[in-house]
Amino acid sequence: MKSIKNIRNILIFAAFSIFLSSCGNEWLDVYPSNRIETGKSIANIDDARSAIYGVYYQMQRSSYYGGRMMWFGDVRGDDMRHHGNSSTRSGIWYRYEHNEGNVPANLWSQPYTVIRLANNILAVIDNIHVSATQEAERDYIKGEALMARALAHFDICRIFGFPYTKDNGASLGACIIRSPIEADVKIRRSTVAQCYNELIIPDLKAAIPLLTDNRTASRGRFNRWAAKLLLSRVYLYMDDNANALREAEECISGAQAAGYALYTNANYLTQWRTKFSTESLFEIVNSTSSNPGNDGIANWMGANNSNAYHEIGLTQSFYEILNADPDDVRMTVLTKGVNFPNLTFDAFILKYANGTTNLDPNVTIFRLSEAYLNAAEAAAKLANENDKAALYLNAIVNRANPAKNVTNATVITADMVIEERRKELFGEGHRSFDLLRNNMPIVRVGNDHNMLGDFARIIDRNNNISIMPIPIMEIEANNEIVRNP
Repeated sequence: MKSIKNIRNILIFAAFSIFLSSCGNEWLDVYPSNRIETGKSIANIDDARSAIYGVYYQMQRSSYYGGRMMWFGDVRGDDMRHHGNSSTRSGIWYRYEHNEGNVPANLWSQPYTVIRLANNILAVIDNIHVSATQEAERDYIKGEALMARALAHFDICRIFGFPYTKDNGASLGACIIRSPIEADVKIRRSTVAQCYNELIIPDLKAAIPLLTDNRTASRGRFNRWAAKLLLSRVYLYMDDNANALREAEECISGAQAAGYALYTNANYLTQWRTKFSTESLFEIVNSTSSNPGNDGIANWMGANNSNAYHEIGLTQSFYEILNADPDDVRMTVLTKGVNFPNLTFDAFILKYANGTTNLDPNVTIFRLSEAYLNAAEAAAKLANENDKAALYLNAIVNRANPAKNVTNATVITADMVIEERRKELFGEGHRSFDLLRNNMPIVRVGNDHNMLGDFARIIDRNNNISIMPIPIMEIEANNEIVRNP
């Protein structure tokens, strides 16, 4: 496959010491920019440390969690829309006009870059010599590489494969890659079920005990509670609700013991403007000198900066759903009426406003609120767990507006939780994935979506356009790749 063939065996750190130093931790200030050629060049703990920084650098890119991965799930949903008629950037995804020829190759290749670099580490990490005092750090780096590999395979599956719950994972997902490979190796796609059961879940289970549980030590790096949250999400996507509930609860209790806490009603907006907030289990670190550039998530959704794209905003119908309760604290992370003359309606998100410009905010990937919502959804789908569903859902409902509550006297349904996910997690990349995995159609009707063709107005998971086509360059480079329907 061309993307894997073209993944150079080099970890590139462009001004990377500046990127790392923005985290504010001592370990981030020590190691200069450098190049490490292959996994075989990772000979000691310093090399391994530099190599794992390279994994995070690749995740920072605008083609991955620095940009596209954060808006992809929303702009293809029902609550957000692309503004303008651009056929580039987010417009093609919003209008579902993608095909094998116009889908960017890096939608497929960037997660594989992360996988390749993680595999370079995992191939040698157990064999590098370390002192007794360095053993814990070696284990931590191994855990980080395992989690990165799991996350990248998971993302490929949910972008290019049908939801696990559609066919019990029988559709094709990612090409599983567990080790460094030669440039000309051609690998077949595995099913979504194989990816989940043979790599993603085992990697996360192996990573969890190796990752630190310390909040301060893991700023800008994966930790145990982020891995627990991801594992709960994976189980939720599989409709394995008992395991999803267990992992979410362990994430909540462990994270709280480590010093994390839900935002309060009083500090909700302030925390969104704070790097390494009380809820942020893992975030991508940006600085004014090292960031995804103009294609970073804040520039897509930026509201008050005249230089921002202003390409992705809320639909009027979803804004009105939120504004039905003007006292809902989540209204504070919206801005409306910024007076962009080319827009008939403008409501933009302020969740990415903790930097000095639209280019350098940190990007929270795993947030404690999701763990509560995962627990609530899983419990609502299980028999005899209504008390837990009410407990975890109420934490989010009551935080949004202290005058509102749900109690265990109320029958908590999955639909109730999914609606609350919609209100809490907008702009964080979840909405279309949440709908499709729950066999709910994406419905985009009315004036909110007046630029759409009829085919893009109501989409369910049986519609082939609900998943992305494999880029044509991948198909041409690897005759083992099976096209998506």
